[in-house]
Amino acid sequence: MKIDPRLHHYCQNITKGNLDTVIEMYKLLKFKVVYTPPAKDWIMVGQDEPRFAIQIIQVDDAPIEDINMKRQTHIAFLSDNPQGIIDEIKRWAEGKGLKFREGGWSSLERYFDLPDIFVNFVVEVMHTSVEEE
Repeated sequence: MKIDPRLHHYCQNITKGNLDTVIEMYKLLKFKVVYTPPAKDWIMVGQDEPRFAIQIIQVDDAPIEDINMKRQTHIAFLSDNPQGIIDEIKRWAEGKGLKFREGGWSSLERYFDLPDIFVNFVVEVMHTSVEEE
């Protein structure tokens, strides 16, 4: 069945100079670069399924500091082990000397932030059981 309109991508803003760092982070989440424009000031990453991409753009904006406001915008992933995924990203971030913070709405819905890099969003990792609700 052809879906029209079909979801294509979502755009995230990151601070300048951190594109390679965010690409590295997304590789930990099983993403690969699916498009690099000629200007190379942004890229698109995606997984094999679903056919959906995340566009990552470097901007001059300062990151939102208020986590309650910032977490209102997020991209969500499903995992059988959300905290395990977040712990892996935390170890990676700390190994690179990056600031990292985490939180959650519940034990099933966790999120993390790279507060000096993510301008206006956080990354949520939810337990796969939320699909059953």
